[in-house]
Amino acid sequence: MFRTFQPAARLDQNPWPPRAEMQKVALVCLAGGVIYQLIFLVFALRQSPGQPVLQALEKFFYYNIDARHYMALAQYGYGTGEAFPEQHLMIVFFPLFPLLLRILNPLGVFNWHLLGMLVQLPLFCWAGMAVYALVRRYYGRDNAVWTVLFLLISPASHFFFPPMTESLFLALSVSYMICLVKERWVLCGVLGLLAALCRSPGALLAGAAVIWSIQFVRREKKRPSLGVVWAAAGPAAGLGIYFVINWVVYGKWNQFSVYQWEHWYQKMGLFFNTVRYLLDYAVSWWASNRDSAVFISITGVICIMLQLLLLAAAARRLAPEHLAYGLAYTAFTAGATWLLSAPRYAAALFCLPMAMPLVVPKRWQRAAAAVLLLGCNVVYVLGFVKHAPIY
Repeated sequence: MFRTFQPAARLDQNPWPPRAEMQKVALVCLAGGVIYQLIFLVFALRQSPGQPVLQALEKFFYYNIDARHYMALAQYGYGTGEAFPEQHLMIVFFPLFPLLLRILNPLGVFNWHLLGMLVQLPLFCWAGMAVYALVRRYYGRDNAVWTVLFLLISPASHFFFPPMTESLFLALSVSYMICLVKERWVLCGVLGLLAALCRSPGALLAGAAVIWSIQFVRREKKRPSLGVVWAAAGPAAGLGIYFVINWVVYGKWNQFSVYQWEHWYQKMGLFFNTVRYLLDYAVSWWASNRDSAVFISITGVICIMLQLLLLAAAARRLAPEHLAYGLAYTAFTAGATWLLSAPRYAAALFCLPMAMPLVVPKRWQRAAAAVLLLGCNVVYVLGFVKHAPIY
C-alpha cells in the first residue's frame, strides 16, 4: 500500500505498439471471443433442443447472470411502472451498457440478446488492444504478449462475452490509463466519466489520476498540467450523474443502495469480513449445497486471496497508479456484503493479468502458470454453461 506513495522512476518509456501489432492483438482477441461464444451457443442448443437459436440463447442467459436485466433496461429504461418484472429494482445496474444497446438498436428490430453478445466482440478487441498497448508502453512487448494471453485464459474470462458489462468496462478503464500517460486530459476525463457510468468501480479511476499526479511531482520536481484536474473529475462526474438519475427517478440520490440492501443484502464492507463469512458459508453448505460451497464460497475466498497476493508480489514492479487502482478496486469489490461474483469482478481488473508476467518472469514459469490458469478456466466455464452457481 505504501508503495503507491513512494517516489518511483518513470516506467512508460517504451514505444507505443505499431499498427500491425495492434491488428494481430485484435485478431487474437476476436478469435478468443468467437470460441467462447460458440461454446455458449452449443450448450444453449443442447439444453433447449428443438427451440429456435435466439430463444435458446435467451433461455441460456436467463439463469446465472444479469444479462436479462440489462436487456430489459435497454428496452424500457429505469422506472417504477413495472414495464417488466422488478423494473423498480433495476436502478442498481448502471446505465451505460443498456444505453449503448439502445443507441445501436433504436427501433428495437434486432434481437436484444444477440446484439448484446455480438457487441462484446468489438468491445473486447478494443479492451485487448488497450491492455496490450498499456503494458507494452510500461513493461515491454514480451510482457504485453503474455498479459493478453493471461487475460484470455483466466478462469472468469468467459464473462467478457455474454451480454454483460465486463468488456466495456475493461476497455474504458484501460483507455483511461492510456490517455493519462499521454496527457490527453479531455478525452481522459470523458473516458473516466463513461467508466463510472458503466460500473461503480469506475469512480476509482479518479484516485489513479491523483497518484499519477503525485508521482509526476516527485519525479519531475514540477506540477503537472492543470488538465489532470479534468482527468480526475471525469470519474467523479460519472458517479454524480448516476446519483442524479436516482434522484430524478425516485427522488432519492442513493435509492440504489436502499434496494441493494433490502433485496440482496449488499452494502459496503471490509474484504476480510467477506473472507470470514464466505468460509462460514462453505462449512454450512458443504453437506447440503456442495456446488454453492465450491463455486461461491471457496472460489470467492481463493480469488480474493490470490488478488491480494498477486498485487503484493508485483508491488515493486507495477507503476504506482496501477497498483493503487488495483488495491482500491480489490478492497471495494471484495468488500461488498453477500459477495457472489468475486471472480467476475476480478476479470475486469486489468492489473491482475498485467502483474502475472511481472511476478513469473521466466518463460517456463509463465508457461506453467498458463497451463494452470487454462485448467481452472475449463472447469469454471463448464460450471458456468451447466448453470452452476457462478454469477
